[in-house]
Amino acid sequence: MDDSLGSELKKVRKGKKMTLQELSDRSGLSISFLSQVERGLRTLTFTSLRKISESLEVNINFFFDNGGTSIKKQVNKTTSDSGNFSYTSLVGRMKKPDFTPAIIELNAGESQKVPYTHSGQEFVYVLSGQLEVELEGVKETLYENESIHIDSSLAHHWYNDTDEVTVLLLVSSNQN
Repeated sequence: MDDSLGSELKKVRKGKKMTLQELSDRSGLSISFLSQVERGLRTLTFTSLRKISESLEVNINFFFDNGGTSIKKQVNKTTSDSGNFSYTSLVGRMKKPDFTPAIIELNAGESQKVPYTHSGQEFVYVLSGQLEVELEGVKETLYENESIHIDSSLAHHWYNDTDEVTVLLLVSSNQN
């Protein structure tokens, strides 16, 4: 796990005068897990990082360097160093975008198989590999060049249950 990501999460939480208990209540993640993440002792899945970001009311891009430009000719991958996924923001310099585009690489077996809900929408396009998606209890496998557009208020989750890396284009709305 990236120690700097954990310490940044802690700094944001403390800046919002939020306790671990409050963050746990909002995110649905245990206090012990959150504490270990903040200390760099646990790895994060993309879903867990998203839950934490939403609970802290910050865009997930806050935790990743976007390179300071709106033009993305060649992107440098910014990794969570959790070993589970990498996240490359495609937002650029826009301060409060209406949607957040990103390239996500889910390593083999990267999964958090607990459906959850949040505000907004997600558009997921599989660039390579395959993605398992569950939407309101219905499971589906997406393959390269297939996509799904999700109303995020419906119980859902997606994960890589294969032995290969899965690469996605994720576009999520930032509506509250």
